[in-house]
Order: sequence, then structure tokens, then C-alpha cells
Amino acid sequence: MKSHGNNRFALSAQAIAAIVLFVLGIAGLILCTVFPVRSNSPTANLLLSAILPRLCICAPLFWVLIWRYRYLLAFPRPKPKTLVWLLPPLAVALVNFPFSALANGTATVLHGEWWWLFAIKCLLVGLMEEWFFRGILLDLFLQTAREKERSIFLPVLLSSLAFALFHLLNLFDGAGFGYVLLQTGYSFLIGGMLAVVFCKTRNLWICVFLHALFDAGGFLVSDLGAGNPQDLVFWILTAVAGIICAAHIIYTLVIMCESKKQ
Repeated sequence: MKSHGNNRFALSAQAIAAIVLFVLGIAGLILCTVFPVRSNSPTANLLLSAILPRLCICAPLFWVLIWRYRYLLAFPRPKPKTLVWLLPPLAVALVNFPFSALANGTATVLHGEWWWLFAIKCLLVGLMEEWFFRGILLDLFLQTAREKERSIFLPVLLSSLAFALFHLLNLFDGAGFGYVLLQTGYSFLIGGMLAVVFCKTRNLWICVFLHALFDAGGFLVSDLGAGNPQDLVFWILTAVAGIICAAHIIYTLVIMCESKKQ
């Protein structure tokens, strides 16, 4: 009986710690908004304004993962066959880099000295969004589906939809409606891709890596440079990689749903 009481107290202590961290995270978000950190570099200010709020969110999320979802923090070693399977999602992330625009001069990197802050920003975005949307949320949906002997299609769809709708918050940051609408659309597609990657590999860190890599390509010029990164070559590569990856992901999802029924 004494041991049981200690276990209950330990659980309560962990819950209290999670609540305290979330409260501190919210307080940190408010402080970052009201009293933003300033330096002599506009580029550094831009990056810090993205880094600090995400640090405030990542801390309580990491505690929740340690407390309730520790298994998601493991790194199952992918088999060679799985690495080959990951090539189309990797291609989608890589073609998001403006290789052609940088080569022909229509886009340029002007503030490469802040690459480390930029890398931290991309990593934190990947960690925050993957820990929650592909970790906690998708895993919760998958567990519910297993309990009710349902297909994984609905969990993948719901987590991707939640990820897409999350990007509507950018409207409150002053982003244009058209831009946010476009971002919401491709976030749904990227969310679906990453959800299937997680279901296939059961490795959340691969999702974090792909997400951070995709964002690094997408924000490289806007954060560290100037010009138009999306030329004709960019869109051709994006379309080709996107179509191949979409077919690859849909085929995998169908196979996984069929195997679930058997």
C-alpha cells in the first residue's frame, strides 16, 4: 500500500511539473512578445523572434514526452530497405532549397554569418511541430484506432488537418491571407507525408530531420538573404518530386491500411 501511494505521488509530481512548465512557457511567450530581444542586426532579431517562443514551447513538450511518451524519443535504427523507402520524402525536402536561383543570381545569401541561429530556428520548428503533431497527437490517434480496430487512414488525415489548420495562426502575425492559405494547403500535404513516414518508421527523429531540412530550404533566402528563390527550375523540381512522393506515400498508406484489415 505504501508503494502504491508513492507511485501516485510521483505521478502527481510529474503532472504538476508539466503544468508549471506550460505556465512558464506561456509566460515566456508573453514576455517574448512584449519585450523582444534586440541586437544590432535585423537578421539576428528576426531569427531570435522565432527561436525564443519555440524554446518556451519545446521545454514543456519535451517534459510531456519524457513523462508520458518516452518511447517516442527512442531512435529505432532504420533498415537499409527503410532508408531506400525514405528517398522520395528526402527529395521533397531537398528540392525546397533554391539551388537554381542561388546559382543564377536571382536569389542570394547576404547574412551567412548567422547560419547557426538559422539552423537553431529550423531545428526548433522541426522539434516543436513534430513532437506535437506527429508525436503526441498522431500517436494518440493511432492508439485510438488500434483499440477500435480501425485503419490508420483517419489518424493520418486528422493529424495532417490539425497541422494545416495550425498554420492559420500566421494570420495573427500579419501574414497575407493568400500566403497563409497557400501555406495551409502545402502544410496539409507535408503533414500527410510526415505522418506516413512516422507510421512506416516509428522514428520521430526522422520526421524532425525532414521537417527541419524542408524549412531550411524554404526560409534560407527570406531569413538570410534577398531575391526570388522560386524560379522555373524550382517549381519543376518541386512538381516532379511532389508527384513522385505523393504516389509513393499514397501507395504506402494503402498497403498499410490493407495490412491492418488482415
